[in-house]
Amino acid sequence: MEHLLIYPVKKGYLDPELIKDVATSAEKNGFHAFLSWDHYMLPEAPDTLDAWNMLSYVCGLTSQIKLGTVVTPIPFRPPSHLAKITSTLDHLSNGRSILGVGAGWHKPEFEGFSEWGTPGERVSKTAEAIDLITKLWTGKPVNFTGKYYNSTNGEICPLPIQASGPPLWFGVRGKRMLRLAAQYGEAWIPTNIRPDEYAGGLQQLRNIQESMGIKHKMKGALQNFTAFEESSKFIETINTYESAGCEYYGTVWSYPPNEMVERIEWYAKTIMPETN
Repeated sequence: MEHLLIYPVKKGYLDPELIKDVATSAEKNGFHAFLSWDHYMLPEAPDTLDAWNMLSYVCGLTSQIKLGTVVTPIPFRPPSHLAKITSTLDHLSNGRSILGVGAGWHKPEFEGFSEWGTPGERVSKTAEAIDLITKLWTGKPVNFTGKYYNSTNGEICPLPIQASGPPLWFGVRGKRMLRLAAQYGEAWIPTNIRPDEYAGGLQQLRNIQESMGIKHKMKGALQNFTAFEESSKFIETINTYESAGCEYYGTVWSYPPNEMVERIEWYAKTIMPETN
């Protein structure tokens, strides 16, 4: 089992020294990835940082840990811009970036900074955007005419370090988004899902991939919100998800920001040896 550090970019977690200490501690203690929420506003407050700027900051403080979002609402930004942003992070980090994929859920931030739409429209925009993004990551000039997005001779240089671009981790549950995940995704990272639902969803994705003739096997990841638990219960929970197919486990604990580094060290010493 690999472990993910989920960083909630919201009020109380915005101090650059805290971000530095958490990121470097996560790398030192063997976490696979530092994944950030990607929001401009949240229901409880507008206090946030731009996730991609923050990840670039973390990039300069670390050398090995993967860096990404959990997850980016794809219709929120122009996809050609997002393709450039993510390729830049991949270049600067020497191939450590991950693009988390979702269709968006928080209407006020879309209304404040982008454009909302029906669920079906956001899924359609996501599908079209991913098509454009992955074409731009090839390095060839792209001429693209879609229903929502266009590009005339768009070209990204330098290219991402990773050969096919940053891997896409999909935090999705809907039927159309699952098909998109099966087509493009490296990993599935849903949030707050029961182990039996998780196992069923992962198998469904792999079945879709097989029907599409896709040979690579979808990896299983998870973002799990939980109250802080005793180590035995924590280990039992993680092992249950591992039995359901989870390979990358990320937990969001309920604790004050100033305890993050201490909790990371505790987790590395107490939980990781029993779940690796």
